[in-house]
Amino acid sequence: DWKATARSGHTLIKRFVSEKHHKVLVVADAGRNSCALAPSGEVKRSVALHLIGAIGLMTLPRSDEIAMVLGDHRGNVDIRLRRGETHIESMLHRFHHHATDHPGPSDILVQLEWVARHYRHRLLIFVVSDEPEVSDRLAEVLGSLTARHDVLWALVSDMPAVSAHRDAGRSYEVADGRPILAGLDQQVVEAYRQAEVQRREQLSEFLTQQRVPHARVTGSLRIRAALTAMTGVYARAG
Repeated sequence: DWKATARSGHTLIKRFVSEKHHKVLVVADAGRNSCALAPSGEVKRSVALHLIGAIGLMTLPRSDEIAMVLGDHRGNVDIRLRRGETHIESMLHRFHHHATDHPGPSDILVQLEWVARHYRHRLLIFVVSDEPEVSDRLAEVLGSLTARHDVLWALVSDMPAVSAHRDAGRSYEVADGRPILAGLDQQVVEAYRQAEVQRREQLSEFLTQQRVPHARVTGSLRIRAALTAMTGVYARAG
């Protein structure tokens, strides 16, 4: 500061600190798939709710703005950018209400395509859903989103559908109510497990090719590790 230096006779230097505030968008599946069980035994919507809350808490220290798009195959609820604890609590309430009040079939691509069409300014996007099927439609929407935004994906895993143990009760597919077979032969169970490993590897490779940091969340106790892993990859990439 040359003027202040001339007046005082001492060299005075101004220092400025740049304060950067993120704009965060949570894209959440609140459809029927969220009523299934996670490997931890929790209902998946509870794990997702805790995930969204944890992301919200991350925005508080820096006063980041946060928004959310949630819904199912029928459409979306769009909660606009705001900041603060009251806003985060309202988001969590809206998610819980939608996921417990007769939700429709899940289709996270409906929410992602809505975001691709309506959110033009750069955002940090956290997707919270189960594990999607790899498809051309998914590749197209992720290509559109990653060209403009930074996208991270928290994959809430399903409890394994089949087991070699015979259960007294019956299990059902939450999407359409079909019964799930129990007491299967060990060879069948092993073939299923291998197919699941292969499917997850293909999904992980696909998301990596799309430049989407991701982590699987098997229960609420794994949320911190998953968020740390995803944000670490995001920070190194940035």
